Amino acid sequence: MQQLLNDLKSKNWRLASCESVTGGDFASLITDLSGASEVYIGGYIVYSDISKQLLTFVNEEMLRKHGAVSPEVVRSMAIWTKDYLKSDIAIAFSGNAGPGASSDQPVGRVFTAIALNQECFVYQDDFSGSRKEIKKQIVDSGIQRLSKLIQKENMR
Repeated sequence: MQQLLNDLKSKNWRLASCESVTGGDFASLITDLSGASEVYIGGYIVYSDISKQLLTFVNEEMLRKHGAVSPEVVRSMAIWTKDYLKSDIAIAFSGNAGPGASSDQPVGRVFTAIALNQECFVYQDDFSGSRKEIKKQIVDSGIQRLSKLIQKENMR
């Protein structure tokens, strides 16, 4: 996480987050670091469908058609968060950490979206382990993906 913070500082970029399955773990981890306020704007925890609708304007039809754990919903969460909070980059997580499978997604299925510039990158993962272990894997992979995208931007 420290490397991500350094990468953001070097670009003078501001980061925002929108978390469902991780329940604020990403925000908690980044704000544990000294200097986080220089790059981290803040974010949303949208654990329920209604909070997704009210706080990130994911519409009910999209949730009904695709489900809360879907690339379409997580993409919408990331783009809206980036635009609304006026960040340079935003990350969003939605998934099923278990212990039971949801009606449409197995335990461990996660979608992560990163909105950067005019693009939005969506990733699907299938993690395993306890609920706590799955959430840690989600956050860790999100950090790695953010760092890779920022480093890739440095090479342009």
